[in-house]
Amino acid sequence: MTKQTYWLADPEGTRAPVEGAALRDHLMRVNGWTEADEPGRHDFVWLRHEDPALGATRMTWEAAQLDAWAGRGWKPGLPSEPAAEPAPAEPAKTSTSSKSATSGDKIKE
Repeated sequence: MTKQTYWLADPEGTRAPVEGAALRDHLMRVNGWTEADEPGRHDFVWLRHEDPALGATRMTWEAAQLDAWAGRGWKPGLPSEPAAEPAPAEPAKTSTSSKSATSGDKIKE
C-alpha cells in the first residue's frame, strides 16, 4: 500500500506536500498546519533540494515556477523535519527503601 500525498499549508499559507496520514495529522496537531488544495499558480510552495549537501536549504516560490526549478534539483517538500512528538510523561519514581540519609542526618558510628 502506498502512502497518499496530502497538501498542507503552514500558518503563513505556504504549501507543502506530505506523505501519509500520520505525518499529516502530526503536523496539523503539533505545528498548526492546515489541509489545503494543490497549489494554484500564485500560491507559494516550500522547495527542498535533492542534493544532500543542500537538503536543509529551503525556499518558497510561486507554484507557476515549480517546473523551472525542478530541472535544477528543487522539488516541493517540507521546510524542515517535523518536530518529534513529545514523549509521554513518566510517573515519578518512588523509593522502596524505608530510610535514606539526607544532608541533615548524622550517622552514628
